[in-house]
Amino acid sequence: MVSLLLILILILDFAISLWNAYSSGYNVALLKRTGGSGWLRAVSYSGLSLAFVGMAYVLSVVLSATAYYFGYVSQDVLSTVVAFAFLVFGALIIGFGAMVTIQSIAVAMRQRGIWNILIAVWNSFVEIWDIAVYAESFGDAVSILKGERSDDEGADVILIIIVALLIAFFLTYSAYKHGQKKAMDSAGFV
Repeated sequence: MVSLLLILILILDFAISLWNAYSSGYNVALLKRTGGSGWLRAVSYSGLSLAFVGMAYVLSVVLSATAYYFGYVSQDVLSTVVAFAFLVFGALIIGFGAMVTIQSIAVAMRQRGIWNILIAVWNSFVEIWDIAVYAESFGDAVSILKGERSDDEGADVILIIIVALLIAFFLTYSAYKHGQKKAMDSAGFV
C-alpha cells in the first residue's frame, strides 16, 4: 500500500512538474509580448525552476529505485540518493514554491473566481505540507548523508544525480519551449 501511494505521488509530482514547465513557457512568452512586470516574470521563472527541481527530485528517486531493484546499486546508494534529493531538491521546492504560492494567493484576492481560490488553497496546503515534512525528516536525511560509503557507492550516487539532472533539464526545457510555442500560436504572433 505504501509503495502504491509513493508511486502515485511520484507520478503526480512528475505531471505537475511537466505542467509547471509548460505553463511557465506559456506565461513567459505572453509576458515578453505584453511587457509584463518584473514580479510576474520572476514568478514565471520560479515556476520553471520549481518544475526543473521537482522533475529532478522525481527522477532521482525513480532512477535510484530502479537501479536498486535491478541490482545495479546497493540499498545504501538508494538511501543516499533519496536523502540528498530530499534535502537539496526539497529545500529548493519549498523556496520556489513559496513564490508561486504568494502569486496564486494574490491572483485569488484580485480575481475571486473559484478556480483561482482553489489553486491558491491547494498551493498553500502543499507549501505548508512540504515545510512540515521537510522539518520532520530533515534530521534523518542528514544522518543518512553522514553515513559511511565506499568510493564506488559515492560514484554511483553522483552518477544517478547527474543523469537525473540531465533528463530533468531536457524534459523541462522541452515542455517550456512547447508552452512558449503554444502561447505564440494561440496569440497569433508570428
